Amino acid sequence: PDHNESFCLVSRTISSPAAVAPMRPAAYTLMAVSLAAAALLKGGVVASQWKWTALGLSLAACLSLSRGTERGRVPRPTWGMVVLGLLLGWMFLQLLPLPPALVAFLSPYRWNAVQAARQATGQDLHAWVALSVAPPATLERLLYVVPAMAAFVASREMAWWWAGRTWVAVAPVVVVAWLESLLGLVQFALMRMAGGPAVSVSGTYVNYDHFAGLLGMAFPLAVMGAVSAWRKGTTRHNQPAGPALRTSAMLAVAACLLMGVFLSLSRMGVVSTLAAAALTGLAALASRRPGEVNRRRRWLWLVPVAIPLCLLVSLSTRELVLRFADLTATQEISKDTRIEIWSDTLGVIAAYPWTGCGLGAYEHGLYQFKTVAPTNTVDFAHNDYLQILAELGLPGMLLVAVLGGWILKRTLTLVVSTRGGANWELAVGLLGAFLTFGLHSLAEFNLFIPANALALAWLGGVATSLEPKSV
Repeated sequence: PDHNESFCLVSRTISSPAAVAPMRPAAYTLMAVSLAAAALLKGGVVASQWKWTALGLSLAACLSLSRGTERGRVPRPTWGMVVLGLLLGWMFLQLLPLPPALVAFLSPYRWNAVQAARQATGQDLHAWVALSVAPPATLERLLYVVPAMAAFVASREMAWWWAGRTWVAVAPVVVVAWLESLLGLVQFALMRMAGGPAVSVSGTYVNYDHFAGLLGMAFPLAVMGAVSAWRKGTTRHNQPAGPALRTSAMLAVAACLLMGVFLSLSRMGVVSTLAAAALTGLAALASRRPGEVNRRRRWLWLVPVAIPLCLLVSLSTRELVLRFADLTATQEISKDTRIEIWSDTLGVIAAYPWTGCGLGAYEHGLYQFKTVAPTNTVDFAHNDYLQILAELGLPGMLLVAVLGGWILKRTLTLVVSTRGGANWELAVGLLGAFLTFGLHSLAEFNLFIPANALALAWLGGVATSLEPKSV
């Protein structure tokens, strides 16, 4: 009995708020540093650098889950988390050696290729084989996917830690994107001072499109952060200077992010950012307080469309206008490499409809169907949706769609039905971030850039923790 009482006392002490509290800033700091490292080190595309980021993310996830939050505040497992687990299991299944008969049933094209290769080289025809056409590439890509999933779970916990001030949970994403935008502005200023032609800026990223992807995702959060700071800090009869300063600071951050997107000269980055802003504004106008009949003056519905158009006209540089002019030329469209890549990708999808060619194995699966850029390596489809379908097949794509739909539905529900709530502005900002990323992914592979995927997973985890009753 004495031993049992001592054990219970120690357990209560470890799980007490005093013991839990130090874990939170440690996990939060590790997550923030890992995101900053991924973004500032070329977006995390260098494997030797990413491994340290992955280690930090994994450790942060362990710290966030090692101690629960206060009783009643721990987010319960939901079917969305089950889908996340099934998706991870499907990716690992592509790595496992399976009996030849099962592979022939699930992926006839894969088995025919393996059988022909084994007959030509004299290998054992009965040896087990993996569904992935390039298991090492699948394993390598998993080293990027698993930390992002860990960040999703950790950020979901963190949003519950600060249920009363959830903006703290998304602040690192905005800050990192803002630092990247400042670097982009400096790059543009240096080019102007040098007297040479202004080319696209990319911050620390290798590609300006992915640089614009991160900034565009953070832009609606910065705008709604300014709205939240103003609404919560002022009243009709009391307007202190503090909220005004915070609002001005957030608007300045939003301006830096937007200018960074424009100066990147990323056509899809600009279009997705402004189009998502318009769609988010329309959703915000359609929102209502519980029990309130939504009545809006008709002219207000034009504002979400008019403002992005005004921004496009007023902020576009000469170089950006020329970029859009190239897009409108018929001969450019016919020669657009992306369209040819998409056409070749459809061949991969048709060959591996149920199993996919394997996570991260797109380049290898494309070899037999590649007609575009014969002397160049094509390792991305420049369309996240097509590449996911090619790599994971219909079952994997369905799981991704269900998971993304769950996150988007929860966010949109909060925006439309809880106007005026404590975290309504955050929900609007998250909706804008998701729409921006989703539109940009139609012509880019932002989801396969580790830093951008990490930021999206971070915001997705926060979105799933927002409950209607707490907003």
